[in-house]
Amino acid sequence: MACSNSGCPRVVCDVCIDIPESISDNISSSEISFKCPACHEKEERAARSQPMPYFAFTRTVQGNSILACNEPTFISGVCERASKSQVCGGPILIVHFIFTGLNARGSVPRVLNTALEEYHSEQTLRYLEVFFDFGTHRKLRRWLTEAESLAATIGTDIFQQKIFFVSVHSEVTRGDLFAGKDEQGSDVAVSPKEFMNYLFSGGLQPLICGATVFMLSCGPLVAFPESISSLKEALLELRPAYTIAFGAKRFISAVIKSFIIAFGVRVVIQGHDFGEVFKDLLDVSVELPMHTDAYIFQVKGQTTSGDSNNALRVCGTRYSWFHSHRRPWGTPLPMSCPKCSSIRSWSPSKSSEDQSGAPGRISTCQSPACGFKYFSYQPQAPYEIIKTRVKDNEAKGWIKQTGV
Repeated sequence: MACSNSGCPRVVCDVCIDIPESISDNISSSEISFKCPACHEKEERAARSQPMPYFAFTRTVQGNSILACNEPTFISGVCERASKSQVCGGPILIVHFIFTGLNARGSVPRVLNTALEEYHSEQTLRYLEVFFDFGTHRKLRRWLTEAESLAATIGTDIFQQKIFFVSVHSEVTRGDLFAGKDEQGSDVAVSPKEFMNYLFSGGLQPLICGATVFMLSCGPLVAFPESISSLKEALLELRPAYTIAFGAKRFISAVIKSFIIAFGVRVVIQGHDFGEVFKDLLDVSVELPMHTDAYIFQVKGQTTSGDSNNALRVCGTRYSWFHSHRRPWGTPLPMSCPKCSSIRSWSPSKSSEDQSGAPGRISTCQSPACGFKYFSYQPQAPYEIIKTRVKDNEAKGWIKQTGV
């Protein structure tokens, strides 16, 4: 049964709803309106009321909405998913841009596509892999032609969700992204803004507007203020809804597979806002927290006139996993002690200050006759501590830094 409330896309299986006999024969008529449980809960929260009996069915009589039956509606079973979740069946586009020479076998985008196939047909789920190399002027001209052809192949933007993955190397000293190979076969890197404008050129540019972009590159992309600024300038022009990047110096994309599957279920299928559930998706990622920080960039605001970007801004947020004894303040402790080379010999960290009075936590090597001390600095404001567990003086969770 589809919810009758305007703007609500949810449906509820009729096996889960006890339909009164008094209206069972007319349940499909236009006279009977159905309100889903999520809309009922939403109305309760808006009215700041106590939980009230759920009357799901109403009928219209002389322009007035009245209860279709006197007894409240009973829901069978238990709550197995989020009450606000839904099954979004609209067309999905997934495009994986791959730097020349990289291997797409077993890639994260393929994992997402496989996870979504259960919910979609070939007509509503489109998956494309595109290799790129615009490292010379000649190759760039060829790429511009290929981009137009790709846009024509994709066709009209009718997609409920557009997801772009970019697998590319980043230059370690500046955070520039590799555009391709020059005539001698050497790598050519350009600023993130140049790279994004080249990659999403021509007919591809309108497609990225409102999309979700995953930058599958190593951490230098977000390690330098200049590269972050350049990336944000590109996002301001291209206007994707969300862009995700990762901070590991040698990023391994395999560690985010559980994150991507959770993204597919919670965001693509159930329709949750990516920004609202981002931290929840990080929590279900088994290997991601110890391997990399995660960055989410969101384009906010609305244009005032035409294509002006004056009212738009890009808001960046960094999530760093912390463990009071293993990653104090989100800083991973060295595997080996720099002084005695013992392995994982660090004591539980304690609050402290360095010689200049800067706050942080100090970890001490417990190897006999060593006692080397490692200092982890407290991050700069603004930040928020999101604890997921506190036990026996041991805490862990996420450090959320805004204003990136």
